[in-house]
Parts: sequence; C-alpha cells; structure tokens
Amino acid sequence: MQEVYQDEEPFYVPTDLSYLEDWVFHFNSFTEQWAAIPRGLYNEYWNDYKNPNILRSKSLDTLLELLHKSKGDTKLIEKITSGKTK
Repeated sequence: MQEVYQDEEPFYVPTDLSYLEDWVFHFNSFTEQWAAIPRGLYNEYWNDYKNPNILRSKSLDTLLELLHKSKGDTKLIEKITSGKTK
C-alpha cells in the first residue's frame, strides 16, 4: 500500500463563517475550475463568463482560504490578488 504525503499545512479557518453566506460556489467541469460568486452577481455569472468580480481557481481550498483571509470583503480580495495589500 502506498502512503500519501501532504506537505501543506491546513489554513486558518475562523469560527465566525457568516460572511460565506453571501457567496455561491460552482464547479465548471469543462474548465475544471471552481468559481466563488458574490450573491449579488449570481445572475451575471451565467450571462458573462469573463466577469472580473468572479473568483476562479482550480482548487476550492484556494478560494476558501482567500475568503477566510478577507472575511468575504471584495475590496480586500482585490488588494490581496493584485499584491497591493497596503
């Protein structure tokens, strides 16, 4: 039997997850990507695939970690993903 080695440390998960209530998650099997959609943009997601306000990643964990770090704040997410955290 082959053992599986994982070199990743688990990311921090806050105790208050109420900010996740404003996000919808969708997996696109054609692109093999997860999307994190702000609830207010749910209809636009289906009409405009290239909407820059939709977060996308191959890993759901990456999206969740980003949402945990920002507590769902879209302005902070934009700063984190652009590298402008100051």
